[in-house]
Amino acid sequence: MTDPLEQQVRAELKKGRSKKEILKTLATADTKEDVVWYLEQYPTEKKRKKIVWLNWLLVVAVLIVTVKKLYFIALIQLNAVAMDQFSPLLLVELLVPAINFYAITKVIRYFRQGYQFIAVLALLALFRPENRIMPDGALYLLAIALGVYLLLHLFPKRSKQGDAELLAE
Repeated sequence: MTDPLEQQVRAELKKGRSKKEILKTLATADTKEDVVWYLEQYPTEKKRKKIVWLNWLLVVAVLIVTVKKLYFIALIQLNAVAMDQFSPLLLVELLVPAINFYAITKVIRYFRQGYQFIAVLALLALFRPENRIMPDGALYLLAIALGVYLLLHLFPKRSKQGDAELLAE
């Protein structure tokens, strides 16, 4: 469930309105900080349209890695059950795909946090030797590169400073 204010901000961004216009129309004394926070978390519609294919490429790359990991987890679980070696601790392996699916949902919504998660998680995944084998290694490198590029492209540093200036007004 999303906050009604968040839905309003997203609807206004989809209409193509600028962040300053949205802040002026939606912000009240009580909600100004919340509106600025939501505006910092979502890109403008113009930026979204420019990178839609890169965004979907990132989603597909992470989805491929996640589904492959789920497949191997299922094989391990089935073998453990067949050998009467099942332990509930084996279910901890499902944590990584769950986090990946969470990050994918954030990226599909063009939420800043999703790009941050994917860039960091893909980088951390490379510390495990089994993730450096091709094609997984290439997919993780692609996820890192796309995650960082899209994060910097959709949410440039000067935009963050501009939003902070809007809040100060």
